[in-house]
Amino acid sequence: MVVHGWTGVFWDMDEFPLPPGLDVDQFVENVKLAISNEGARGHVEFFAYGSSDSFDYGRYLEDRFFTPAKVVDKRSRFYRLLHRMLLWVHKRQRFGGIKNLLVIAKALPGQDNITMISFLDEMIVRDHNVFTVVPEGCSPENFDYPEPILAWHWSALCSGNRSIDLSSAYPTDDDDSGPETDRAQDVKPASETDAAASARKRLQKDAADSQN
Repeated sequence: MVVHGWTGVFWDMDEFPLPPGLDVDQFVENVKLAISNEGARGHVEFFAYGSSDSFDYGRYLEDRFFTPAKVVDKRSRFYRLLHRMLLWVHKRQRFGGIKNLLVIAKALPGQDNITMISFLDEMIVRDHNVFTVVPEGCSPENFDYPEPILAWHWSALCSGNRSIDLSSAYPTDDDDSGPETDRAQDVKPASETDAAASARKRLQKDAADSQN
């Protein structure tokens, strides 16, 4: 996959704290390396939200490509992140081309989760690319994201490594074993732990229930 154009990185620093020994500047460079290795070329902008009093937010006041903000409440961070994604996509529309959104955040339960899922699905419908981060140990068989997509384990993204091989997450039409039969019993689906899950399965289930 070769994707030219802008990439927006939307990061909840409380939900995904940096590993010990890794600073923000190193993280930014490693993320750029990770996405460029997958073919995403062009400018990368970071928007980070956290509750920490010790983070030096003021250091980045004049930084064009890294914009942090202190937001203590989890729900407020969630909606600030969602709103920023919407503004970013709208602002970058004038440049044309496909946009890449890398979402580093976990879902909130209930209607908030549906809001995030619906937004990200709409981005995919509009031919933008949604990239995400999943918890350590989440295997491709437990993915229920829409295809195509890129996903990283958090440690791999922080290290600038390659994304997860998702080939086993999307069986072909002639594959008799579906995701439900192959799914590991002791690992939650990615959609239950990360914000970038697809709403398609949920909609399919609702449609099936309405027919019964």
